[in-house]
Amino acid sequence: MRASLVAGIAAGLVALLSLATSGCARDADPNRGDIVHRQKSMYRDIIVLDTDTHRCMSFARRGGMQSCILKDAPNLLAIPYTRAVFAGLVANPDARRVLVIGLGGGVISTAMRRMDPSIRIDVVELDPAVVEVAKTYFGYREDARLKTYIGDGRVFVRRQARAGIRYDLVVIDAYERVYVPEHLMSREFIEEVKSLLAPGGVVASNTFARGPLAPYEAATYQSVFADTRVVDMSMGNRIILAGRDGLPPATTIRDSAGKLEGRFHEIGIFVRELESHPQPKIEGYRPLTDQYAPANLLFGE
Repeated sequence: MRASLVAGIAAGLVALLSLATSGCARDADPNRGDIVHRQKSMYRDIIVLDTDTHRCMSFARRGGMQSCILKDAPNLLAIPYTRAVFAGLVANPDARRVLVIGLGGGVISTAMRRMDPSIRIDVVELDPAVVEVAKTYFGYREDARLKTYIGDGRVFVRRQARAGIRYDLVVIDAYERVYVPEHLMSREFIEEVKSLLAPGGVVASNTFARGPLAPYEAATYQSVFADTRVVDMSMGNRIILAGRDGLPPATTIRDSAGKLEGRFHEIGIFVRELESHPQPKIEGYRPLTDQYAPANLLFGE
């Protein structure tokens, strides 16, 4: 590894550690950035903003970050939730085939391929404009083992299930701070995702940690999976983890994290960020369904 690359990774890790210890992503705030690209697609406004240290993708308005990269160390994951979804690999370290629902800047898929080039990743993204922006401004590149499919995530899940395709890990990253696609948050959809999981397969879903929608999300996942764990993080997100056949014991998860620690450092992840804890049983909240889907009304409260 060249000295310049080592220096870049070291600088990036120092920046990430500073953000982690301060409990915020101050330098990644897109409200403070300069717009370098703005595009209105069929579905949303796509904004690319630059700060002194970061480049970020935002939808519809300043203030929400879909993806960020560190300018001096673009190989490192810059937003907490993009690091936390790798808890899915800790829960299933033998994962060979992965589905990512929602592209953003493509940073999750890119980092996963960098961490393990043998992993095969399918990404489904509704908006073709997002794919083009990810390639132009965030360095997203497809290859023989990383493929992007344009279309609705739920339709794609159904097609893959009918084709008999199974995944070791499904990452759901399809929700925005101002809008959530309700058909991707219902019990029926989560059941469809579960049907795609191979033996030992895991789902890692980026969800909301606070607000009136949060307990409904948790209740929905618990209505499909008997065992759910949570990875908490800053910036109002959490990762819900669940497995087709349950999740490994906490000791096994810790051992797996330790074995992967070196490779995680290469993409800017500190193992402590991936620590999960059992999610208490949610009582008194109705699971969201295709017939009962007030997600955006709840989110707006």
